[in-house]
Amino acid sequence: MSQRKTAHDAVRAAVEAYVSAVRAADPKAVRAAFRADAHMWGYLGEQFVSAPIEAFSEVVAADEDAPRWSRDYTYGIRAVEVSGDVAVAVLDEYGYQGHDFTNHFSLVRQDGAWLIASKTFFRRDPERSDTAGAAGAGVEPGDQTAD
Repeated sequence: MSQRKTAHDAVRAAVEAYVSAVRAADPKAVRAAFRADAHMWGYLGEQFVSAPIEAFSEVVAADEDAPRWSRDYTYGIRAVEVSGDVAVAVLDEYGYQGHDFTNHFSLVRQDGAWLIASKTFFRRDPERSDTAGAAGAGVEPGDQTAD
């Protein structure tokens, strides 16, 4: 297997670790998917969010509804691009806490491990006209599911 394919698969595995962590509502596993100094930015509807990743793990820890929504949660990894020891990945989520999201991750490889360094996200709200069709072409709900 080529080094490029191995790195691509490792980045995909890092994104899958994130998916497993949020689906399980496991804040410790969420933190493990990210660098300690990771940050997130994005939009929850009209609300702009900018926070250290610890704030996201607190949201995950407070989620008491995970058993209900996680049954219907699906996702698709739309893209992975690796350039040496850095990478980007795009993840579409369907039904995360009852909403659909597009996440753009920047990842870095340090000491052989791929970790998410930043998360930029967008919640696709059906009532907002600027979010219609925001998910990537070719990725539909159910393309991949978390096991």
